[in-house]
Amino acid sequence: SKVDGNLKFYIGADSHYSHNKTIYSVVLVMLREGKGGRGYYHRVINKGKITTQQRLFQETYYAVKLAVEINPLLESIGKKITEIHTDLNPDPNYISSTMISQCLGYISGMGFIGKTKPDSWAASSVADLKSR
Repeated sequence: SKVDGNLKFYIGADSHYSHNKTIYSVVLVMLREGKGGRGYYHRVINKGKITTQQRLFQETYYAVKLAVEINPLLESIGKKITEIHTDLNPDPNYISSTMISQCLGYISGMGFIGKTKPDSWAASSVADLKSR
């Protein structure tokens, strides 16, 4: 049975640090064009201090890890994840801008397309809600 051609899958990640712990949220979004979508999320909680740069790379790592794990399953129905949505902001006023080349380099090195704000809706809307 062929799966709907309009069905697309995306992965997004976000994280928040507070009270000596970081909550990472990785989401898998299933979108049917013009029909809305559905999201599934996984949270990881790590205790201890961490720099913003380490946190941003770690959320990228978790997103790529999920994509790598889930693609063989999606490929069995003729689909695959190509885009990873990050919470990185290219605006130099944000510390995350300093991590863009490193994180996007890792994403593309792993065979995916990395998206940053404002194009990374899976991270900024869906994952953000689930990591708070």
